[in-house]
Amino acid sequence: MNQNLNIAAFNSREIVSRLAEDIKSLSADMAPLKLMHICGGHENAIVRHALRQFLPAHIQVIAGPGCPVCICPVEAIDEAITLAQQPNTTVLTFGDILRVPATKTSLEEVRAKGGRVKVVYSPVDAIKIAQQEPQQTFVFFSVGFETTAAGIAGLIRSGVPENLFFLIANRYIPPVLKLLMDVHDESLQGFLLAGHAGTITGLEVYDFMRDEYRLPCAAAGFEPVDILLAIRKLLTLIKNNQHDVINCYRRVMKNTGNKIGQQCLSEVFALEPGTWRGIGAVDNSAYQLKDKYAHLDARKQFNCKPSYPPQSFHPGCLCHRVMLGEVEPQDCKLFKKVCTPGKPFGPCMVSAEGTCHVRYNYSEIKINLS
Repeated sequence: MNQNLNIAAFNSREIVSRLAEDIKSLSADMAPLKLMHICGGHENAIVRHALRQFLPAHIQVIAGPGCPVCICPVEAIDEAITLAQQPNTTVLTFGDILRVPATKTSLEEVRAKGGRVKVVYSPVDAIKIAQQEPQQTFVFFSVGFETTAAGIAGLIRSGVPENLFFLIANRYIPPVLKLLMDVHDESLQGFLLAGHAGTITGLEVYDFMRDEYRLPCAAAGFEPVDILLAIRKLLTLIKNNQHDVINCYRRVMKNTGNKIGQQCLSEVFALEPGTWRGIGAVDNSAYQLKDKYAHLDARKQFNCKPSYPPQSFHPGCLCHRVMLGEVEPQDCKLFKKVCTPGKPFGPCMVSAEGTCHVRYNYSEIKINLS
């Protein structure tokens, strides 16, 4: 079958409407319940396609800490800023992180004042740039979850130029679910898992949700039909008192994940406790370069610690509570008033996957369901 036809089916209004009717019928006699997704890509798709309007009022889907730019610890951005201001050192990173407010400034503002910061579209670009200027020192500031970390691990294992170093701020998703369960005090009934992260890890890493918390999880893709299929499956599991961890993204994701990617991650990185901005320390969630690769670790090779203490949020900003799913963006007094994509006060307003940014851009979309 033509690949374009496949994708068209996952965006079909007819199929979306049928799924919405199935969900309405399935949940008619169910008590109010709350599902959480942990992927900024899911929030973008849910809001952009107005999928919450297709759900019954008693079925909530709330946004969790799924935006990698949003949860990047302010301490790491402060370190990148410090490095960018050092002589003969250039920080390479992805575009979204540039505008994220750190303690005193942002990478974008530092660049405007003469700091050396360059946007790349792939870690491979960082290698090419370092090879072109061997007398210059380059530091790749790596932000993201398992998918980004696996790519970085693969490059490092293959060998990189001597003048290229890494400032690692990647995070591993599964452990944060335990923290979210504590925060919400058992008020969550299921999770939508990020399909792209699952392509690396597979599903076994989430078995603790079934075994310890007896809560169902469904890995979902990013088209409207993907998401509603996963919601319908979660509701079916909840109704039948089942607690499985299931794959609703089989066209891309294997239950066992990507073994080569897992091997690269295991060889290059160790998992240690790490801070998630707005959430706090999460055990075994921070990727750190192993001692074998300490010569590439910017934190060990340079003085990148700023002279000032970190401050994660502007006074009045509720990004931390938005990321935990405790409040909605509109509950923040700064939202849409002084905090906008053009002038973000918090990290959730910067990235296209940030909950505040998504709600700012698409909150007025209305769907005619007749």
